[in-house]
Amino acid sequence: MAIPVTTILENYSLFTNQEIRRIIESRNKTGHLEDMMMYHLGWLDEKLKPCNTKGGKQLRSTICLLACEAIDGSFEKALPGAAAVELVHNFSLIHDDIEDGDDTRRHRPTIWKLWGIPQAINTGDAMDVFSYMAIMELKLNPEALIPIMNVFNDMIMQLCEGQYLDMKFQTIKNVTVDEYLKMISGKTAALMEASASIGAMTATDDLNIIKHFKAFGYKIGMGFQIQDDILGIWGDPQKTGKSARNDIKNMKKTLPVLYALQYSQRKEELQKLYGKKKLFDSDIDRVFNILTETGAYEYTVKAAHQYQDEALAELNGLYPGSRAMEDLTAIGRFLVDRNY
Repeated sequence: MAIPVTTILENYSLFTNQEIRRIIESRNKTGHLEDMMMYHLGWLDEKLKPCNTKGGKQLRSTICLLACEAIDGSFEKALPGAAAVELVHNFSLIHDDIEDGDDTRRHRPTIWKLWGIPQAINTGDAMDVFSYMAIMELKLNPEALIPIMNVFNDMIMQLCEGQYLDMKFQTIKNVTVDEYLKMISGKTAALMEASASIGAMTATDDLNIIKHFKAFGYKIGMGFQIQDDILGIWGDPQKTGKSARNDIKNMKKTLPVLYALQYSQRKEELQKLYGKKKLFDSDIDRVFNILTETGAYEYTVKAAHQYQDEALAELNGLYPGSRAMEDLTAIGRFLVDRNY
């Protein structure tokens, strides 16, 4: 019987969290710096007291561990790498919250909202440093570790480039579908690509095997982000936890909107609507109707599933009978099929 994906993620996140906590606590505590990190990770409350708040899904770290386990039969040697990618992801979220002005994350006040922007920047920077401390603990010889460090550094650079483009797109009128796909390849797909790559590289030096896991991570990361774009407009509020048509209300230039801006016969009307300072309910209805008429939903769903199909094809025939490979495939399906 197949294990639910939520259970898979919960099981592996226990090991990743233990590794992250060990790394953070390996240094002598300096004021509340480490506490703010642990607050962001969901381990402390606003008064910096222990709590059981649910953190993120830890998709990236689990992909890293499963890639290693599928090849090697065990995930333990990849734990420092899994902790490292999870720390990078969370450092980027702390900075994203500042740059986007978001007051809440995971239904709690963001770090900058509680302790101010300077301390939040510093906390994010420190978490990035901890990510390097984590990955340097991989028990590999230098010949194997250097390529992993190259992947890791490239991932962080792509993440920064993706965030740069995301912020740039908020200030310009004309953004193409291809430009948007380039942006999410850095901001979202690069992390999953590196997670799968690092997991595989800790288990084997077979470049062909590594190539398949790398491609899986990249393609499923693209599909994952595009599915987020779908849920931001057509998602069920009771499942997503966000209001209906939330991305339209916030005038986000996600893939469905950019497709309509590029191909709709009413693209000039849509451009004027997105040029407003605020959209009223009647404006949101007009945008939604334009997307419907253009076939933006169908286009975006097709794009997400195409990336998913290509990602899963990368794993076909690799390590048959491996439970870890079955779990990795299940996560690949979940990332695009999910409704929250």
